[in-house]
Amino acid sequence: MNAKAFDLERLSAELKLWDAELMHLEESVHRMGPVFQTAVQAEADDMLQMLEQELAALRQLRDAADQALQQMVQAGDPEWRIQGERAERALARLGEAFEQSRNHFGE
Repeated sequence: MNAKAFDLERLSAELKLWDAELMHLEESVHRMGPVFQTAVQAEADDMLQMLEQELAALRQLRDAADQALQQMVQAGDPEWRIQGERAERALARLGEAFEQSRNHFGE
């Protein structure tokens, strides 16, 4: 296996893990909906709106990471390492955002 294929496989696997994490957080938000409905309605609505905004931001970062990986796939020999570094940074930003969101979700 050449270096490009190895890096693509590794980064794709990391992105799949973040996809699973995103789905878990989305499910958590949706499960919270009925619980919040029984709480103080205005506060619950604000909290759900904030969590939905966080999920939207995470989805954007996830899409950016996926796009960076796709650019790496399409890159030729001289450029794939640069694209790989961009994918690494995008995945790192996604990871940092997930860590911050975990605090909000209490996970």
